[in-house]
Amino acid sequence: MEATRTCFGLGSFSYLPKSSHCLKTNLSLFPRHLLHSHTLSWKPTKHDLFVVRSTKSNDDLESSRPLTHFSPSLWGDHFLSVSLDSAEFDQLEREIKTTKPLVRDMLMSSHSSDKEKIRFIHLLVSMGISYHFDKEIQEILNDSFTKLEDIIDKENDLETISIMFEVFRLYGHKMSCDAFDRFRGEDGRFKESLATDVRGMLQLFQVAHLGTPSEDIMDEALSFARNHLESWIGGNVSGATPHLFKHIQNSLYIPRYCNIEVLVAREYISYYEQEGGHNDILLKFAKLNFNFCQFHYIQELKTLTKWWKDLDLVSKLPYIRDRLVECHFASLGTYFEPQYSLGRIILAKIMMIVVVVDDTYDAYATLPEVTALTECLQRWNIGASDQLPDYLRIVLTSLFEVIGEIEREMRPKGRSYGVKQAVEKLKILVKAYLEITKWARTGHVSTFDEYMKVGYVTGGMGDFAAYSFIGMEDINEKEAYDWLDSKPLIIKHLSFMFRLANDVGTYETEMSRGEVANGLNCYMKQHGVTKEEASQELRKMYRDNYKVVMEEFLNTHDHVPRQVLMRCLNFARIFDVIYTEGDGYSDPKGKIEHFMTSLYLHPIPLPYIMTSNIHQF
Repeated sequence: MEATRTCFGLGSFSYLPKSSHCLKTNLSLFPRHLLHSHTLSWKPTKHDLFVVRSTKSNDDLESSRPLTHFSPSLWGDHFLSVSLDSAEFDQLEREIKTTKPLVRDMLMSSHSSDKEKIRFIHLLVSMGISYHFDKEIQEILNDSFTKLEDIIDKENDLETISIMFEVFRLYGHKMSCDAFDRFRGEDGRFKESLATDVRGMLQLFQVAHLGTPSEDIMDEALSFARNHLESWIGGNVSGATPHLFKHIQNSLYIPRYCNIEVLVAREYISYYEQEGGHNDILLKFAKLNFNFCQFHYIQELKTLTKWWKDLDLVSKLPYIRDRLVECHFASLGTYFEPQYSLGRIILAKIMMIVVVVDDTYDAYATLPEVTALTECLQRWNIGASDQLPDYLRIVLTSLFEVIGEIEREMRPKGRSYGVKQAVEKLKILVKAYLEITKWARTGHVSTFDEYMKVGYVTGGMGDFAAYSFIGMEDINEKEAYDWLDSKPLIIKHLSFMFRLANDVGTYETEMSRGEVANGLNCYMKQHGVTKEEASQELRKMYRDNYKVVMEEFLNTHDHVPRQVLMRCLNFARIFDVIYTEGDGYSDPKGKIEHFMTSLYLHPIPLPYIMTSNIHQF
């Protein structure tokens, strides 16, 4: 079951020798403030595949171990050799402090209308710099939403209405989709005359992803806009520049709300730079911010790489996937802002060690072994592992050490409660792991309905949320976990989404090695349909679940902090990036490798820009 039970896939396996279970680590969860000089010239090399050799117990036919292939890490210890220039970091920090007030003045200008301010907020969001002005943005939108009817009265520009719809919904204001009725003809369909409005159609396509279950017009808008945008690719539409066509192509490949925020920002900055009349100060601020964030990411990867190397689990447990950098990439999808540096490190560490546990269930252990492992994890006591084979004692010792170190790190901050909550959720998760493992080892293909009862638990979004909240020092810890314990619908439907996306993305790999406990396979069996028909239906379920997630995001804003709810929206964006083409976590070569390279290895060039050169919007 490739990627069936952690947040980003499963299964890297090779022959497992016996080895000592003694581990020593010296963890430092927070990166140093000073960053030292760097060169980013390394390129990943191609690695051979490892293979797990199948073994069979004479006592138990179920003890046959899985057989599969996996590729080693694309990155290895690369980030340990990357140097970071503290002088450059300090210069970025100074320029950000100098430029930020200028951008704030543009946002708050008394000369700007409500529409102009909302369009400006959209630019801030698109370039990944809105977090600098959260308080100001929320004040503007709270005020504007009270007079929304007057603002949009007689407004017939598709791009403007679409931008307002996007910005208000993103900040928890449920602007009615009735605003789009003005663009429909007497037959109820969107007017074909809109086809000449390239920018309006692109923006309509983006916001059509923010609909809720009862908003059929948003489905119509999505189909209408996509069909026209696709027809333009390679064509020649009046007023559409080459950089706009490229932007359309990128958006069709991964729409904005199916892409993680920092990747959207990286692409949009390049696009905006080529826009006529762009604002030099705003562009400079966005570039400074991206490079400033990138320094943090590299330092975090240095910290994580040293930690992972000290654990040395790749040599002790060679069946596991070595995907530390991919774990950090997923943590970036959760929160990319510099203030969540600690959160990203904690999240990446827990994800990686849970992948070790997950791969043990899925990739190597026999059924009796994982049954015993589950019992030990329920007790959460290393003393209960005396009867386990050496390699499982390594798994347990490593898990307990990592979680223990994080708990000790958070205790002086008064934030150890979240670690305990994460442990309790992990205990529930591994019970579901065991159930799926039983099906896999015995070749049982359940009904789809039966599978999803367990499968949504293995989707693990409650666990992933619990891990991500630990390092979020800007939220009330107890309130966040109490909300999570209330089993909110948004988490339930995110878990369904992960399970569906994962099972479609990993189907071919799982079937090739006899792993029949897959949602797609179960659906085919229950309903007697082809793989293509089942895939189409699971994708429809995925979209339907996302609409519920969006509805819950809007309905819950009054009593759950926006920082918490944004994590939930961001989880869904990670799924789309990872599973658009197969399983990008287990097999990152290609698309995911390209994304990580753009974020980790390539700063944005920063030519000198006169700060007095300010254009008006």
